[in-house]
Amino acid sequence: MFTLPISAINKNGLIDIFETLAQFPNMMMMIKSGEYTVDAHSLIGVFSLDINKPIELLLDSEPDEEFKNAISRFLPATIH
Repeated sequence: MFTLPISAINKNGLIDIFETLAQFPNMMMMIKSGEYTVDAHSLIGVFSLDINKPIELLLDSEPDEEFKNAISRFLPATIH
């Protein structure tokens, strides 16, 4: 399992994350916030997350450069 911290400033940021992750439909990924884990390809699941808690993107393997570039704007500055 590969984990990346991601962040959203507001609910619109969650939609941006969802739309970005939707560009990779063949990747198995989940998003964890607090004690909840949701399918990263589920709009309802992603939109139900609490943005006041840390959010982690869970992947089954290390992502390639294309994926890392696509999500780079959601990564904390220390990860870039």
